Amino acid sequence: MTAAGRQDGRVARRQGTREAIMDAATELFAARGVTSASIDEIAEKAGIAKGSIYYNFESKAGLVEAIMARNSELLAAALQQATEGRSGVELRDEVVRVLLRLVQEHAAAARVMVTELFRTERSWRESIEVWRGIALLPLVSDLEAGGTEPVVAGVQAAAIVGATLMAGLEWLVFHPERSYEQVASAVLGTLARS
Repeated sequence: MTAAGRQDGRVARRQGTREAIMDAATELFAARGVTSASIDEIAEKAGIAKGSIYYNFESKAGLVEAIMARNSELLAAALQQATEGRSGVELRDEVVRVLLRLVQEHAAAARVMVTELFRTERSWRESIEVWRGIALLPLVSDLEAGGTEPVVAGVQAAAIVGATLMAGLEWLVFHPERSYEQVASAVLGTLARS
């Protein structure tokens, strides 16, 4: 095997380890909260040595930051693809659908992001603000382009995103038997009436 091949293998293994750690941590954070889940528990759930967490993330806060960055990248990519070339009601509907789909497909991550959203004393506050900004940006931009004052656009965008996330978590926790389409239709129907 060549040196480049060994290097590629190490990079792939390290990335796999990082992903396993973030997945395990996300599950534990969603179930018990960020402060309640210990590094030892994360290592055990990920099936790795505790030192691997510190090697890959330096600290628990670094791990949380990495999880939030991963979720922000996922949200940004999904929103970009879904909203490109759209405006008005069509754009709003796509934002709602993307948020609900991400809640469905990444339930633990959604629970972590929403529970951390209003915890202002955390060292990863800026990372959660980035995620929030990504969620709001297409709506705020579209509302402002339509003539809505910036302050009002921000509040309206927050209301749409907040209602969607709350409905999505309600769905997962209390009514998992409902389909994605049922929940999306209910949220979009409610927004259309307001």
